[in-house]
Amino acid sequence: MKKDYKNFNYSSHWREDDSRIIFLEYNPNLVIDMVVANDIVRSRLGYADNKPHYILIDFTNVKSVTKEARDYMNDPDGGLKGIKGGAFLSNNVVGNLFINLYLNINKPSVPAKFFKDKNDAIDWLRKIINENETK
Repeated sequence: MKKDYKNFNYSSHWREDDSRIIFLEYNPNLVIDMVVANDIVRSRLGYADNKPHYILIDFTNVKSVTKEARDYMNDPDGGLKGIKGGAFLSNNVVGNLFINLYLNINKPSVPAKFFKDKNDAIDWLRKIINENETK
């Protein structure tokens, strides 16, 4: 069940049963360039009240991402700001290729993993959260 649902310019955010995880879904046929990337990060940080958080990003609707935006999204002071761990979800070829490329080449500085099943992604995030809470 979606809670605290909010639409932004290029994405929607909400929480479900585990309020420690923010869910993010991009708008259909989204092309992510620097303008869009900055807006997405600003919206996410505002939604999270600028507090560190875990995120599940549904990448299914993304059509393309510029190299500049991809680099920005992998920057700890840019797209990774505030993220303690992230799961990517996609069920289309473009999203799958982009996420695998991003994870294998950019190697994010936070725990990140690709999933095709939402429940598997949530289970993995909960495991990461529990590991971090016991440290």
